[in-house]
Amino acid sequence: MPAKLKTRCSHPGCPNTTRDRFCDEHRHEASHRWSDERRSTPAQRGYDERWRKVRRIHIKRHPYCEDCLDEGVVNTRNLEVDHIIPIEVRPDLRLDLDNLRTRCRRHHKLKTDEDKRKYAAGATAPNADRVAAGGKMTGSLRGVP
Repeated sequence: MPAKLKTRCSHPGCPNTTRDRFCDEHRHEASHRWSDERRSTPAQRGYDERWRKVRRIHIKRHPYCEDCLDEGVVNTRNLEVDHIIPIEVRPDLRLDLDNLRTRCRRHHKLKTDEDKRKYAAGATAPNADRVAAGGKMTGSLRGVP
């Protein structure tokens, strides 16, 4: 059977040619897009009105990237609220203010990548019981409607 002809990569503006739909450089983008389309909605993943309320409270209390502050930099750009112990590991801590940390997009991505490596082998969260039993449970919003 003859080899398939090379065509231009389907990524907009890419001059590379390939025998598949996307060149090697853009194949990963196509797979990410494919998985995003099949991913559950934010509301299905727990990011509902209660989460938005908790997020607003946390950002008001911590308006800077806490990791950047640890490095001596004040950063108020691209802020995201991260679950210290991931929701997948401890869903009961989803709305617990003591389990949240403000991070810039860069630090959030680094921490998420680290979590994926750490919890991929089925490890449990260190200090999860301390956060759940909560030295400072005053920060918890478990009863918030």
